[in-house]
Amino acid sequence: MHDSEIVDNLLTFLTAGHETTALALAWTFDRLGRHPEILRAVQQEIDSTLTDDAPGMEQLDKLELTRNVLRESMRLTPPAPIIIREVKEAFTLDSVTLEKGTRLVVPIYALHRHRALWDAPEVFDPARFLPQEGKDRPQDDRYAYMPFGAGPRVCIGARFAETEALLVLAMTLKELTLTPELRVTPPGKMEITLRPAKPLLMSVKTRQ
Repeated sequence: MHDSEIVDNLLTFLTAGHETTALALAWTFDRLGRHPEILRAVQQEIDSTLTDDAPGMEQLDKLELTRNVLRESMRLTPPAPIIIREVKEAFTLDSVTLEKGTRLVVPIYALHRHRALWDAPEVFDPARFLPQEGKDRPQDDRYAYMPFGAGPRVCIGARFAETEALLVLAMTLKELTLTPELRVTPPGKMEITLRPAKPLLMSVKTRQ
């Protein structure tokens, strides 16, 4: 690799490795603050599961509701709302011929809210990620729920990023309660990643 390619890759790692996780957490804290009944259930799960200040994977894996809250939040506001791919070989899709070199935009944000894939897609419902026997769920479809992309270029840090976000979410909510200051959540604004159009201001209180 040339020096410029190394620099470009390092910049991508830095951006993809911290901004996306921070955005996922910001949207999740705001969303939980607007659903106090879910927040209380999450904090009860954290209180009963995390028994020390340095929880390992064994404890984190037990945070089922907390993880589902994070996943549902990333469904509604995926930090990376689109992915772009380039056609390697020409092919025809529904009578449209796509030539080699064509750039395709995959709208993850739209897929995550598509009514053909999701029941009540605009509703924040972490329970949709609970296991359900004998029921086909879109979140089990690799190409219906993909906050980290899919295919051979799927995010290399997907598992790490979800674990990192889960740990920060759990350790923060173990000690603090965050309440949104804004009356309504601002819309998302795409600037490569999906950012809030306005800062997500929140008041912070220590839990008793």
